[in-house]
Amino acid sequence: MQSSTFLVDNEPYCIWDPELQDSCTRFLKGLDPDYFQYAFNAHLETEDEKRASVALRLSLHHGLEAFFSLVGAFVQAPDCPFAWLSKCPTAALRSVVERIGKGDKELFTKLNISEPSWREIARCVHHTYMPGTERQAETVDGFAKLWQRMAREFLAIEHIDEYNSIKHGFRVRSGGFGLAVAVESSPGVAPAPEAFQGLGKSDFGSTFFKIEPLSGCKGERSLVLAEQSVNWSLERIVLLNQATYISINNVVSALRIVNNFAASDCKFLRPEDSKNFLSAWDHSPGVGSMTWRRGTNPTIARTLTRREILDSLNRSNDV
Repeated sequence: MQSSTFLVDNEPYCIWDPELQDSCTRFLKGLDPDYFQYAFNAHLETEDEKRASVALRLSLHHGLEAFFSLVGAFVQAPDCPFAWLSKCPTAALRSVVERIGKGDKELFTKLNISEPSWREIARCVHHTYMPGTERQAETVDGFAKLWQRMAREFLAIEHIDEYNSIKHGFRVRSGGFGLAVAVESSPGVAPAPEAFQGLGKSDFGSTFFKIEPLSGCKGERSLVLAEQSVNWSLERIVLLNQATYISINNVVSALRIVNNFAASDCKFLRPEDSKNFLSAWDHSPGVGSMTWRRGTNPTIARTLTRREILDSLNRSNDV
């Protein structure tokens, strides 16, 4: 019987398996990084641009989640990544990504690194790629910067809410928005249309409902509705999908090498020109997101306890 102990963020586990190494090998053989390239190409080639933009956005969210999940397994349980992935809830994954971004030395890792930072992880992932060359140094530096920015995208609350809205029942309206401002020449008199200064606009984006606590306190049972709008740059989505695909490919290759796959059989990908690591961020819709909240009447809307809500429902049932 073989075993391996590991942490998922701060939670300890032990996996027992009579053929643990063989199970890990079979799991890693089954991973298909090229799926993300396939999905990207399939949506990119369609003629339905509006639906394709949503599909590409969903593919990006999915790819980022898959990439950072693989990174978490590589950092904390490279010898049993399938066990780590199975036991990692979304909240723990975000915690791990955030802690890596902060270089949190308290984050448990099985890697031989000074701290769990994006640079150190990029170095470990690419340690067999053209070792000792300037090309390797550029690759490590490029991916470290890329993954740091990808982590910000992954942890942004508006992107988390958008991903949940798209994947859970497609609760979104597709299409972007524009924002312009102008100063009133007289109080209460709308400025002329030509006086408005545009701050940003996109034809691509999403709008979805958010349910928030009335007073802003977590766990509150009195809720209010808000609408969140997110603008997309289609060029950025395309480039980030490509960057996510090559990142997934490289982490899978690194996991395979750690688990005794021949390095010559594991491919590594990168942009041909190092300046293109961050080229996705050359494209912006201007205004990225906005939240619309309706006013509530404080004399009517109030915080209710669990008991008050149940009593109200019981009274309604008695009528």
